[in-house]
Amino acid sequence: MNGGNGKNAHPDHHEAPDRKNYMDIHGMLSPDRIIMDLQSSTKRDALVEIVTNLGTSDGVTDVEALKKAILEREEIMSTGVGLTIAVPHAKLASVKSFTLGLARSSKGIDYDSLDGQPVKIIVTIAAPDNDQNTYLRVLAAVMHVLRNEDHRKSILGATNAQDIINVFKE
Repeated sequence: MNGGNGKNAHPDHHEAPDRKNYMDIHGMLSPDRIIMDLQSSTKRDALVEIVTNLGTSDGVTDVEALKKAILEREEIMSTGVGLTIAVPHAKLASVKSFTLGLARSSKGIDYDSLDGQPVKIIVTIAAPDNDQNTYLRVLAAVMHVLRNEDHRKSILGATNAQDIINVFKE
């Protein structure tokens, strides 16, 4: 046991307890929610393309409401967190189950990121509005995967959607 402090009793196994503290999210991704190469070249168009794709999920019942929420969230503050990644997210009553989408841009998109770099990986989270705890855990798990440079390289180098999903299993 680690006593709940997040530190492993075995110092030679630093990563194992960290992974256990994050929610398993790979099951929230499906190949049809992954856009291997975004066609859009602007932030707004990319978000519309991504949300339109998410809107085909059974978990999203009102794609227009999701689109509006994602775009309004971006007006308040960019979800381009740096390291070539963005994580747009929204909670809505019209989202019945957590739905994740991932999109890649080989050229990069000017996203008004915190570090000023173009975004190449966008993970979008559509969440029900009644589960704040799971929402925060999903967001933390996504960031845990994406902040790892090897994981970002694997996502960008993947030749198919299943290989990208597998990165989230690691």
